[in-house]
Parts: sequence; C-alpha cells; structure tokens
Amino acid sequence: MNQLLWLNALTAIGMSTCVFTGQIKMIWNIWGMELIFPASNIVFALLTFPVTDLIADVFGKKEANRTVWIGFISQLLTISIIELCMLLPGESSALAPFHVGGWLVFIGSSIAYLVAQFWDVYIFHWIKENWTGDKHLWIRNNVSTCSSQLINSTIFLFFVFGWEGLTGMLAASMAVKWTIALIDTPFVYLGRGLLKSQISYNQSYI
Repeated sequence: MNQLLWLNALTAIGMSTCVFTGQIKMIWNIWGMELIFPASNIVFALLTFPVTDLIADVFGKKEANRTVWIGFISQLLTISIIELCMLLPGESSALAPFHVGGWLVFIGSSIAYLVAQFWDVYIFHWIKENWTGDKHLWIRNNVSTCSSQLINSTIFLFFVFGWEGLTGMLAASMAVKWTIALIDTPFVYLGRGLLKSQISYNQSYI
C-alpha cells in the first residue's frame, strides 16, 4: 500500500500549501484578458481532485473519503502550527500575513474543500456504478472534477473574499481549474495504469 501512502502525502502537501497561497491573488494577462484568481487554485487543482479520483478508481470509495479527511487534517495542523509559532517569543513577522487571514482562509477553504471533495467522490462512483463501469475514466474524472471545482471555488471565494471576490474571480478561477482538469486527464490514465500494474506485480509475489 505504498502507492496509497504517497498519494495521501500529495493531498496533505497540497492542502497545507493552500494555507500560504489562498490569500495570494494571481493576475495573468492572456490574449488581452486579465484573469484574477487565488494562487491556491493551481496547487489545489493539481494535488487534490486528480489524486482522489485515482484513489477512488483504484482503491475504492472508502479510501478516497479517508484521503479527503487526511487533507483536511493536514491543513488544520498547518494553520495551528502557524498560530502557535506566532505566540512564541522571537521574530515571527514573516508569518504575519498568514496569521492575519489564516483562520478565515482555513474555515472558508475547509467548508469548500469538504463539500466539494465528498461530492467529487460521490459523483465519481455514481457515474462508475450507473453509467461507465470500468470504462471511460475520462468521463467520470472530468464530470466529477469540474462540478466539484465549481462548488469549491464558489464557496471559497464567497466566504473569503465576499460577493465582490466571487463575481470578480469565479470565472477566472474556473478557467484555470477546468483547463488543468482537461490537461491532467492523460496523467490520471497514466497514474491508474501504473498503480494497477504495480498492484498486480506485488500480488503475483504474495
């Protein structure tokens, strides 16, 4: 189960990193259009939904839901450590930006993360069990990921940045997340193939 351990580690790293990047606004100018979105969108899109989809497809719904909780606990520990360090004597000004908005980002991102991720796992398995079976991974991967990312961004942006932030950054956030979702589809296929071949290889020696 080393593969599962590494996948859970990726989710933990992704969620911990979102504490530091969730308050940073990225501004990209693409073909004359200005896209404004939280920097955490990139990390979140790469290290959460693709990972839980891989785990759901290879290891099952129960393990995928466990990974969701691992991500949540990782973020809770990260923000708690930051808050503890701010209370210790010494120079801690470098942590001040995360101390000021850390709990707001944590609460907002936690609600958004848990709702979206549990939806992602649920709809992924619903599509697999009622529609595609083991075939057409790209359908359940993209439908579950794109819908859950919309849920996540809507809740997070409204909670952390308010209505203005939601209307100002939702479109750009979804453009970034959905683009990444499409790009990472071949890598999800590759990951599933590697995982299943490794599991089959290990079982042949049991």
